[in-house]
Amino acid sequence: MKDAFLSLQKEATDTFKNIKETDNRAREAWRSLYVGRKGKVALLMKQLAGLSVEEKKEIGPIANAIKQELMQLFKTHDARGANARIDMSLPGRIPERGHEHPLYQVMDQVISVFLGMGFDVVEGPEIELGYYNFSALNIPKDHPARDMWDTFYVRHGKEEESVVLRTHTSPVQIRAMEHRTPPVRLIVPGRVFRHEATDATHGSNFFQLEGLVIDKGIRVTDLMGCLSAAMKGLYGKDTTIRLRPSYFPFVEPGFEVDISCMMCGGSTQPPYQGGGRRDGGCSVCKRTGWVEMLGAGMVHPVVLKNMKVDSRKYSGFAFGMGIDRMMMLAYGIPDIRLGYSGDVEFVRQF
Repeated sequence: MKDAFLSLQKEATDTFKNIKETDNRAREAWRSLYVGRKGKVALLMKQLAGLSVEEKKEIGPIANAIKQELMQLFKTHDARGANARIDMSLPGRIPERGHEHPLYQVMDQVISVFLGMGFDVVEGPEIELGYYNFSALNIPKDHPARDMWDTFYVRHGKEEESVVLRTHTSPVQIRAMEHRTPPVRLIVPGRVFRHEATDATHGSNFFQLEGLVIDKGIRVTDLMGCLSAAMKGLYGKDTTIRLRPSYFPFVEPGFEVDISCMMCGGSTQPPYQGGGRRDGGCSVCKRTGWVEMLGAGMVHPVVLKNMKVDSRKYSGFAFGMGIDRMMMLAYGIPDIRLGYSGDVEFVRQF
């Protein structure tokens, strides 16, 4: 029996040496014939069952060693053959490199503008306590302003409303001021959540960037100057802003801030085309010359009090902008849902 294994080993080794390295079919046929599941080695090892215990102890290790040696011969030779088939004269394959999502490209651009103006970047939790998300921002539990947000509540203990997915980045203002004293200048980028119907301009989650400035003698004119400089940094030196009165519970007074249309330069006149026909004008601003960009206002005294800031000595302003809307304007994206689709072909365009 021992001689049978040694003879099979020599036969298999000699046969393999005569196979060309580039002949894949012949190598695979050899593997199947000798070391395959139904190969010659496997069939011969089945005969070990009829031997005595003493013969098994003697021949068994020899049989296993021969099988392992033949399998290793195939693997080593196969690896050498694979390397031999590589044409080193061919140009290398350049690995594909990814890049930032267009949403983060715009966010990084906005952050860099405010960093250049001396702002600090602060982040906070996306799952937030109701106190920070509402109460500390002058929105008590029974205040009608809470109807402005359709919120995702998280069950936590006995009070279902005590924990929420944050509806805006403003809670981080309160958290940040627990460890700061005026003067402060900070921005808060991050994801927020609203229980809204999804369409081309709305989503259940999106990104905001919040800003907060607190110091002595801060006025509305400081707010206007800060936002004017930021918008010029983002959309060009000819960009202008305008403020319209609005309501936000955590600021007083509050404003909607528009910028002059970056597409038509703020023109309200529709362009004429051939044949005496004229179209509807700019598709971005709808011939108004302005694009709504963000909300802002002077920090409410109640909010300053909750920040443990003396409103008799200090004042401040806050603003918030939607990064998704800015992305859509920057790249002409018609549907906000494209940014969250996971479509690689979409992302590769930017």
